[in-house]
Amino acid sequence: MSVSPSYEELKGYVDSIRVVDTHEHLSQEPERLKQKVDLLATFFSHYASSDLRSAGMPEEQLIEIRDPSTPLEERWGVFEPWWEKIRNTGYARALEIAVRDLYGVDGIGPDTYGRLSEEMRQRNVEGLYRWVLKDGSGIDVSINDTIVYDVDREFFAPVRRFGEFLTVRDRTGLEALGRQVGGPIHSFRSMVSALRSEFERTSGKIVGVKIGLAYTRPIHFEKASFSEAEEAFNGLYRAERFKVHDTSEVWKIVPEPVGVDLRPMQDYLVHVMMEEVERRELPVQIHTGLQEGNENILSNSNPELLVNLFMEYKDARFDIFHGSWPYSGELGALAKNFPNVYIDMCWMHIISPSGSRRILSEWLDEVPANKIMGFGGDYLFVEGVYGHSVIARENIARVLAEKVDDGDYTMAQAKKYASWLLRENALRLFFPDGL
Repeated sequence: MSVSPSYEELKGYVDSIRVVDTHEHLSQEPERLKQKVDLLATFFSHYASSDLRSAGMPEEQLIEIRDPSTPLEERWGVFEPWWEKIRNTGYARALEIAVRDLYGVDGIGPDTYGRLSEEMRQRNVEGLYRWVLKDGSGIDVSINDTIVYDVDREFFAPVRRFGEFLTVRDRTGLEALGRQVGGPIHSFRSMVSALRSEFERTSGKIVGVKIGLAYTRPIHFEKASFSEAEEAFNGLYRAERFKVHDTSEVWKIVPEPVGVDLRPMQDYLVHVMMEEVERRELPVQIHTGLQEGNENILSNSNPELLVNLFMEYKDARFDIFHGSWPYSGELGALAKNFPNVYIDMCWMHIISPSGSRRILSEWLDEVPANKIMGFGGDYLFVEGVYGHSVIARENIARVLAEKVDDGDYTMAQAKKYASWLLRENALRLFFPDGL
């Protein structure tokens, strides 16, 4: 690309911004340090693995290349032909940026994979997260989607899904939920009470709530009645068939899942959650757009399905994930129309770097600039966060420089919006009292 003076100035400024990262799936550092890390086992545990499947890699080969007990050289032989097929994608680009900048290795290839894996093993020691997240990526805090709330506050602030309530599908799941919340759940009324109690228990420990049901169903949540939800709940106890649950630790008979439509129960619980987040002034993050993995139903995650929630819960703040790609135009219209709808670009810059620039430019023409969050790494491993952050900073600098060159913004305005996109908007939404 041709580099304008505006881009050079803005890129320097954008690179200096301390980021508030709106979404990650990172384990705590001690857990990462216990893992056997190498190029294939670590980097192809997430995102790029979906491109490998999309390119045609058989599932058994994907499992094979990620198994660190098999010699790396053997796994590379299986992997290399498929790598050339996906190396063009944003997922692959983020990885190659990370290996060059963090580990000093010139890309991923037959002459580098061994040295790269050795560099990763040597760096997999205490201080890894500070080196990658704080020093390398310039991230002050990452909002982490995790089941662990006692997180290292130097790096993370947690959100909670309450997925154990929303994804229960059988009696065994209800029994496990009862053990978690401190007492058996024999009625839908007690389930609702337990959900509200869990909100109370985690009060002050979380900065938001996450709804990720787009992976399993449409995200239109009807206004179900208590009796409709209760009927669905009662169906979980109607199992008359049983199966063997056999693992190396335990052998027992458990009920077969019942073929009952659980959406009324889920819908009711989502509305209970919305009452709680509104009352507690917690933002709610909702997965929309592309689902990670392969072969899902994309239309389940269209953000237009959420309009009834936007209209009813006017005091709630909806952080709509992944720019709803490929429904980004629809999300722009929703954010323009509803004061309580915010755009979050987490994951987006690696789905399509060029598409993200185009969409961000459009959004900046139509949506108030205080409503766009420009970066969330959305990775399982920290190196991916770094690679994604590099692409995101470059995208934001390029989009803003183009608007300066076109006379739409002054340089001062562009720098202000850059800070809003990467830091200030997320601070206002999740940390109104400051970090």
